[in-house]
Amino acid sequence: MENSSNPDGEDTRNQTIPSTSSTSSSDDYRLFDRQGSLHQFLGGGKAADILLWKRWSVSLGVIVVASVAWLIFEWSGLPFLSICSDVLLILIIVLFVHSNYAAYRDSRQPQSLPELELSEEMVNNAAASFRVKINNMLLMAHDITLGKDFRLFFKVVTCLWLLSAIGSYCSFFTLAYV
Repeated sequence: MENSSNPDGEDTRNQTIPSTSSTSSSDDYRLFDRQGSLHQFLGGGKAADILLWKRWSVSLGVIVVASVAWLIFEWSGLPFLSICSDVLLILIIVLFVHSNYAAYRDSRQPQSLPELELSEEMVNNAAASFRVKINNMLLMAHDITLGKDFRLFFKVVTCLWLLSAIGSYCSFFTLAYV
């Protein structure tokens, strides 16, 4: 900044205005005038890295696993609960065989699992929270069925009809995969 005086005796200051560079980095750009970056908006951790393909090998692995799971459900025609219980059964058998094989091979005790306990307080808190949510849903369902809010009633009927129509063309797992 420079100080200069004009013929009237007033001091004027010549200020240079910083120019904005046309080659700004991508970190400075904020879509829709957001305060933070998209990475921060998504949580800023490993999940955000995976969703934004910063860890491309993990992201690709997630897509491959989801595609394989979808193909298994579509081709097998088995219900979800049946496949989940079969996978858990196989997992328990493999862990049992591994534990017994390690005990015979090393002739020492296998590692003990930590004891799992639910406190009564934790169960009561979860039940109370669940009860409040269920009561709110029942109150909302009661208001919808009585027709107190016609717009909400119409939205619910429309959504249920659309879900029924979409469900007749494809399975739940296809929708979840998409």
